[in-house]
Amino acid sequence: MESMTYTLNDIQVVVLENEFDAMAVSELRPLFETLSTHPGDILADISDVHFIDSSGIGALVFLYKRLIMNGHQMALVCGPGQPHDLLEMLHIDRVIPCHESIKAYMRSRGMMAAAS
Repeated sequence: MESMTYTLNDIQVVVLENEFDAMAVSELRPLFETLSTHPGDILADISDVHFIDSSGIGALVFLYKRLIMNGHQMALVCGPGQPHDLLEMLHIDRVIPCHESIKAYMRSRGMMAAAS
């Protein structure tokens, strides 16, 4: 599993790629533990994840719950495809905001003016 983190206006962004399955969750467990105690909001960019299973969903829900308990927010960036379809089918997209792009996320947070 490929991953990268960076900061965008005080928001910690984690970018995940390829498959987010049980093996990837096992590899990323230390990163998710660290992110769960991050003193701010998290944006998980899964737009380049082409497959997610129940373990991946569980890891996202784990991170979301931990952040909410600490008074922080989490959002997702996910384009069309299997991960988005599964998040929608499980109604997780109703709880964890899912945006089509980082630009859309930034607009929703008032970080940039909407194009006219």
